[in-house]
Amino acid sequence: MNKKTEASQFSFSVDNCLGFIANRLVKAFLKLLDYKLEDFNLTGAQFCVLTKLFEEEGLTQTQLAQRLYIESPTLVRTLDRLEEADLIERRRVPSDRRAFHIFLTPKGRQLQDVLMQKGSEVHDIAVKGLSEAEIEQLKDLLYQLWQNLENGAKLARKEGKK
Repeated sequence: MNKKTEASQFSFSVDNCLGFIANRLVKAFLKLLDYKLEDFNLTGAQFCVLTKLFEEEGLTQTQLAQRLYIESPTLVRTLDRLEEADLIERRRVPSDRRAFHIFLTPKGRQLQDVLMQKGSEVHDIAVKGLSEAEIEQLKDLLYQLWQNLENGAKLARKEGKK
């Protein structure tokens, strides 16, 4: 097969659809991550929020949702659970009473090393049998697919198509 596949050569089916394969991949990642996090009463979604806060604390809810590529209502539910577990705290934005900055609590910060270790374990299982070069190539290819789809969505919006 040619390196660049023309759309007309692709015979669509759910089983060979890259989007469906990517969806299954994400679900498999989260399933394994959920298992690895059972002892901490955390989910994969909560893990993603916490690890993003380890990198960049003090984001607003909107910024955090954007950085995680999730919808705000989904994030709010996750933040509610993390706040109930005393892992994060919300602080009002002085200039906008509807907005909050999100910070880790001391209890949340204490989880950083162990959560990063669990994330590494899942990553290592996922890439088992792949060389470093293959991993980098796969990341590059996935990034290219993502950019193609983002650009396609922008073009569709400009054309008035959903």
